[in-house]
Amino acid sequence: MVHVIPPFRRAAAGAFAAFVILTGVAPALADYATPGTGVAWTMDDLVANSAGAVTGAAGSYQVHQTVVVSLGDRLTIAPGSTLVFQGTAGAIGLTINGALRAEGTAPQPIVFTGVVATPGAWRGLDYADTGAGSEFHLRMCDIAYAVEAIDVVGGDVDIHACEVRASSSKALDISSGDGTITSCSFRDNRQRTITMTLSSSPTIEACHLENNNLDNASPYPYINIGLQGVNSPTIRGNTIIGSGHHLSGGISVWALSNAVIEYNTIQGCGYGILCYSAGANPVIRDNLIVDNNIHPDTLNWGFGIACNGDNAPIVAGNRIHGHWYGVAAINGGRPNLGDLTNGLDGDDGGNLITGNGLGDQVYGFYNNTPLSQMAQGNWWGAYNETVVEDAIWHQVDDPALGLVDYDYFLEIAGVGEEVPTAGAIAAVTAFPNPFNPRVDIRLELTRPGRVSVTVVDLAGRLLRELGAGELGAGEHVFAWDGADREGRPLASGLYFYRVTAGAESRTGKLALVR
Repeated sequence: MVHVIPPFRRAAAGAFAAFVILTGVAPALADYATPGTGVAWTMDDLVANSAGAVTGAAGSYQVHQTVVVSLGDRLTIAPGSTLVFQGTAGAIGLTINGALRAEGTAPQPIVFTGVVATPGAWRGLDYADTGAGSEFHLRMCDIAYAVEAIDVVGGDVDIHACEVRASSSKALDISSGDGTITSCSFRDNRQRTITMTLSSSPTIEACHLENNNLDNASPYPYINIGLQGVNSPTIRGNTIIGSGHHLSGGISVWALSNAVIEYNTIQGCGYGILCYSAGANPVIRDNLIVDNNIHPDTLNWGFGIACNGDNAPIVAGNRIHGHWYGVAAINGGRPNLGDLTNGLDGDDGGNLITGNGLGDQVYGFYNNTPLSQMAQGNWWGAYNETVVEDAIWHQVDDPALGLVDYDYFLEIAGVGEEVPTAGAIAAVTAFPNPFNPRVDIRLELTRPGRVSVTVVDLAGRLLRELGAGELGAGEHVFAWDGADREGRPLASGLYFYRVTAGAESRTGKLALVR
């Protein structure tokens, strides 16, 4: 598509040339904005019509001044294109008021980068949704060396399979916008990784966040939810690796939030998940939260999950291991670690809280408040009330503290473990897990024997018998469709399979997601 430069633009270009000839000095270039006439632009169109703001050809482009895609216009960037933003002061970028579709492919990603490989060399991609027709699509893009790699001021985004790296300030900042960020990689960013505020509630799923907050000068969590407004994102199936930068937390939720944080792995950070201030009430379920104790301050850091303030998140089905404090309640925090008495689904415990403590003192749950707490239906490392009591710091240890109700603690040795043994049961696995509509429980026997396979709820009540009888050595598969003995579909939540062969038994978690 060829666009003719409007007369006013030709005149402007001529005046610019005359100025340079007469003075020998090029003036500072202003932003270049597309006319907002409903035109679909390509990078080659910008080269032809931007009076030098964009140069280049054949997929290799140089951006010399900030380009603004006006409301009503659309910019499409072809797979394999490289955009190099000139200058090193972080002033030049790409602003989208209209629509952007930058969709690369695995063999031909789209690259946005600075003229020098230095964090902060160019400004980044700004999306300011200003009306109907605004869109922001990034797929298979590599965005490097910006100040704020992606800054979303409004509107929903579609960001998939992108690599966001080496920003100087923020990798992804979202305010007043939703949408999806899926299968992306965030690494080697100097300060903040993902922040959201005002009314932003995106879905962040299957992303990998590693080796960020390289400056390590401020306590920046990898995913920071809130500070202003109500932010209730879904944070699902991500991997967060701290990489030794001790001022990096995993996920923080600041005030007024009903976020869902599920199926994530958070490892090697200064802390795992923090709920802070009033109304930070996410659902935190089925996460693997391990070894987030790299900060040397053992008083204020090193927790798996902490509730600091007037908040009451639901904490269910998580595996929390290797912290100074597994779960901590501070300054009015009241996490629901399990309530089997209220008749509600989704808050029945099922957490595995083991191997947390300082020195010889175990701190599975540290209740540093005068409030009573609910922590029913969890596994604390052994089916022994003395061991469970030792894992919980509360009124029994300090009369000024509230009492923790840890009733119905689980009678499950080795929950979630799939370690081969020398007995009849060699291994048990469940896949897919989480599942919908079916999970296959695979059992490997070293010798023939009588075996039963059942599904139970968090209180140990039998829901379904999948098999019982004599089985030969080798592999056997038992399928469960998420229904009870009457064929009635069960609600989303955490269940357990139990495999028994003679005196041996194995138990593991099953996460049903409707």
